[in-house]
Amino acid sequence: MTRSASRRALAGGSLLTLGALVLAGCAGGFDEPSGSASGSGSAQTAITAALPTDPTSMDPIRSGALVVLSVFFHTHDQLVKITAEGEMEPKLATEWSANADLTQWEFTLQPDVTASNGEEITADDVVFSYETILGDPTGENYAYLSSVERVEKVDDLTVRFVLKQPFSAFPRNTSLISIVPADTYQEMGPDAYAREPIGSGPYVFERITPGVTYDLVRNEDYWGEAPAIETISLQPVSSAESRASGVLSGDLDVAQIGPTQVSSIESAGNAQVFSALSNGVVFLGANSTAGALQDVRIREAIGHAIDTDAIVESLLAGLAEPAKAMLAPAVEGYTDDVEAIEYDPEAARALLAEAGYDGTPIPFDYATDGRIPLSSEVAQSIQGYLETVGIAVEMRGADQQSHTLKVRGKEMQGIYLNTWAPSTLDGDLPLTDFYEPAGNNNYAQDPMTTQLAERQRGVEGTEREDLFAELLDYSNTQVYFVPLYVPANNFAAGSSLQWTPRADGLYDFTETSFE
Repeated sequence: MTRSASRRALAGGSLLTLGALVLAGCAGGFDEPSGSASGSGSAQTAITAALPTDPTSMDPIRSGALVVLSVFFHTHDQLVKITAEGEMEPKLATEWSANADLTQWEFTLQPDVTASNGEEITADDVVFSYETILGDPTGENYAYLSSVERVEKVDDLTVRFVLKQPFSAFPRNTSLISIVPADTYQEMGPDAYAREPIGSGPYVFERITPGVTYDLVRNEDYWGEAPAIETISLQPVSSAESRASGVLSGDLDVAQIGPTQVSSIESAGNAQVFSALSNGVVFLGANSTAGALQDVRIREAIGHAIDTDAIVESLLAGLAEPAKAMLAPAVEGYTDDVEAIEYDPEAARALLAEAGYDGTPIPFDYATDGRIPLSSEVAQSIQGYLETVGIAVEMRGADQQSHTLKVRGKEMQGIYLNTWAPSTLDGDLPLTDFYEPAGNNNYAQDPMTTQLAERQRGVEGTEREDLFAELLDYSNTQVYFVPLYVPANNFAAGSSLQWTPRADGLYDFTETSFE
């Protein structure tokens, strides 16, 4: 059985599925199987979930890796929360507002919030958490706050952020920053705090065994609504096959799986698959300043040559949704008002002839493992489509780490396979990387894209949406990128789990239960 979670902006209202990212990490052991509650007939209140990698640290000030947010969402408060549907909701902050030019944001905090050790959480703790992160530009969380000039306490329940420039999407960035109790953190020190973290979230740490398990129990003194699940065990399991088998054996209640595990889970009879479109787009980047790719007609031909519908339906077995723009439907800023780059091999051949393409091979870089499931097969399929219309490519497969370094170093000489998934579920982050001068993927250095990307930060609502639409449509016209498809996050789960997966693939069990 496959359960699909709908998205607020899915084209046609459909949801297809693609396997989750297969990430490297430390394999963890399992505790006792987590079956349904015995004897009483009551619903299960304990959940065991697999993490794809082992978190590097339980200190939310120093650790910003996405995998650790699956822990911090339960044990600490953030100012705002991004829901499974990609909407922004209050969490520690009850409300927020900006000044006229969006350079200052004020957050009003929930009163009477305490950490699990009884320390009151006020504006002082928010200021301390943010200032400590801002004090270390090399830290993992600093990038989310790079727009912040300073943070100020207005009163015990009000915090003001003064930004370096207008930034309409700033509140979404606060969803990734966990608040620590300042006095406790300073008394313990970062290392001791990471071993025994104390937060104000709905769960508290019961046991931390790095590489094996991160066990949480419900915080009976939590200031908010108590979750139904009483205990959570988060266990690092690096292998997608091991995660799938863990669910089938009953050792795991839920785990992220890859595309090759979906059919076996669905046919097992004792499990289900949850699928939701992710926040990422798999795309072809192009160095539009190199060789034949300097000619927009060659780039257009590449876009028209690739049948993304066929890749989704055949290679990916229907487990993806073709992309029409460089933002996924779950991301703020996505719009249907973009003209897609349509599959049209005849138009591709005509453009090549018009441009006088001489058959010189175009370098094609891709990762052979890592972030994009079946990446080698996807690249080979693209190669076949390009060769069919007369475009020769030089295949340059590499491991994920090497490929990522080439992306970050802007070393691509032709086209390359890549993906981008904004952790804030807002389009500002990818637009910065695609279209602004310092962006890793911005080879074109087009002043038009820079202007539009910068302007969207200073406006809100429909005006911002219109700028996104204009920029994404212009990008397709210039074919600086070829959007290919939007993957989904797939999770294997026990048959009684009631849960909604998030677009970012992270866990949030605060509204989860078992039948």
